[in-house]
Amino acid sequence: GAIQEIATEVKARGLKKVMVVTDKDLMKFKVATKITELLDEHKIAYEVYDKIKANPTITNVREGVDFCKKCGADVLVAVGGGSSIDTSKAIAIIMTNPEFADVRSLEGVADTKNKAVPIFAVPTTAGTAAEVTINYVITDVENTRKMVCVDTNDIPVVAFVDPDMMSSMPKGLT
Repeated sequence: GAIQEIATEVKARGLKKVMVVTDKDLMKFKVATKITELLDEHKIAYEVYDKIKANPTITNVREGVDFCKKCGADVLVAVGGGSSIDTSKAIAIIMTNPEFADVRSLEGVADTKNKAVPIFAVPTTAGTAAEVTINYVITDVENTRKMVCVDTNDIPVVAFVDPDMMSSMPKGLT
């Protein structure tokens, strides 16, 4: 039941618009919709970006940044495994550090100056620790490699580790 506190945290922090970051399967199988239903119930404005792929790419991040700008979100709720949370970290960092818009510039230890847009992480798998770490991985398809990015400014401000969000997932993921 920890996800019930998402609305409390949004309101307590004075946040106005949520960008739910997830993938199409989590929407289809009614896992991420637990979050959107909660936001509806508490009359919190949101938009859903559900284009996250396993092994998220630079394109995922760029499209996510554009989506975030367009919808005017001031908080990201990352619902899913490491991919959704990792993509959220990159989006949130670029939103407050636009000089890093070239996603490749985030590789290694990024010298960002500003904290990321707040991220609320809602893991649906266990084992990545993406919800509590300062690193993330983005795939550079063009150069056929994965980039490890490390940034103390990207850590989610709250992690809602709720076994109810994992209960319907395959046992190998939870």
